[in-house]
Amino acid sequence: MALRHHPITGEPIVFAPERAARPNAFGREDAVVCPFCPGNESMTPPEIVRAGDPWRVRVFPNKYPAVERHEIIVESNRHDATFDRIDNATEVVSVYLDRYRAHAEAAYVSIFKNEGERSGASIDHLHSQIMPLPLVPARIARESAAFAAASSCPLCGPRENVIEENDSFIRFAPAGSQHAYEQWIVPKRHQPEIASLTGDEVGSLATIVQGAVRATRSIAPAHNILFMNFPRQRTGHFYIDVFPRLTSIAGFELATGMFIDIIDPAAAARRLR
Repeated sequence: MALRHHPITGEPIVFAPERAARPNAFGREDAVVCPFCPGNESMTPPEIVRAGDPWRVRVFPNKYPAVERHEIIVESNRHDATFDRIDNATEVVSVYLDRYRAHAEAAYVSIFKNEGERSGASIDHLHSQIMPLPLVPARIARESAAFAAASSCPLCGPRENVIEENDSFIRFAPAGSQHAYEQWIVPKRHQPEIASLTGDEVGSLATIVQGAVRATRSIAPAHNILFMNFPRQRTGHFYIDVFPRLTSIAGFELATGMFIDIIDPAAAARRLR
């Protein structure tokens, strides 16, 4: 695995041919033994962290890493679990936070979940991924610059298309949604990254993410969850991007970097409530 660069813009591209060997890398095949299920722990690299004995959450290096220290967080010992139905969501979010902090020296730490084949998941068992990067990704750099240039934080203050809120977070459909039924989860307290979450905020975040997943799964089973952090960026305001995978990223999006949203966000918010 190595970083290469776009020949025109110089933007980084992760080159990881080893990942071609991972299960279902080029489409779904006949079912095989799940390496994330209890009893199959020897099929994964040695674990870094576990919660519970017998375990409820396991963290281990990705067997087919895209970057160094690429980790997998298996979030339930049940193969058929979904995030909205697990009873230890706060524990799982605490593990996200611990692993994020464990990579504090990285230029950026990407936390994301691919759920379902359309989302890019190669294994069905509930899990997320942590990828510490040696550079700040282009999307984060662009958004960081926009936060820095704004006269006031774009994510502080009243929101439209609100779906749900609690003491610490608000969930809404952004007016400029890129994806159908897209939701953003934003902390009410201005925070650049999840590293600053308090214990009470972790529980509040777990609850509202479960609500977002429950609403998303009512639209489609496949979805992505993206943790958008802005480390060492005082003006940044972290958020979590959740959206079902209903349509494909097609030629227009790939050619222009622009997205076509076919659902009005106000209508999306009403349905997601």
